Amino acid sequence: MAAEPQNLTASLEDYLEAIFRLSQARRVVRVRDIANALGVTPPSATGAIGHLKQRGLVSHEKYEDVLLTDEGEALAAEVNQRHEELRAFFEDVLLLDTEMAEAEACALEHSISEQTLGRLRGFLVSIRQCDRGQPGCIRTFREMVEGQQADGAGPTRPCERRLDDAGRDE
Repeated sequence: MAAEPQNLTASLEDYLEAIFRLSQARRVVRVRDIANALGVTPPSATGAIGHLKQRGLVSHEKYEDVLLTDEGEALAAEVNQRHEELRAFFEDVLLLDTEMAEAEACALEHSISEQTLGRLRGFLVSIRQCDRGQPGCIRTFREMVEGQQADGAGPTRPCERRLDDAGRDE
């Protein structure tokens, strides 16, 4: 049966991503491994795997390994990429701690639009390619966050531009 990735629920995308990540780390992926990774029961994992199999995204027979089909692997890699890009943005730009960045990425990876994700990707590339590493607003934001962490103060003005004597961003 042909896969319908555009109709996958967030939960099914999570299963695909878990299978993908597990298959990157080990040769064999079993239902119990997927259940453990997602914190669900093996019967719940079996049901979800059945839905993925019906859509042509995994190959699985009772008591056998779970394998991603080519289409399933491509979709899982895409979901995983969205997750990693969001996590990196939350951690590297918004300076969230690793646990919070991971939780936010997991929540948003399923609903972010392609346009928004494209802009986020472009923003990350721009920030990472900046000669000084932290242009004006990003540097100011970092200082504000670090100041809040040090003194527990609430937000001030996160993107107040700082200009040098010639009127350029510092």
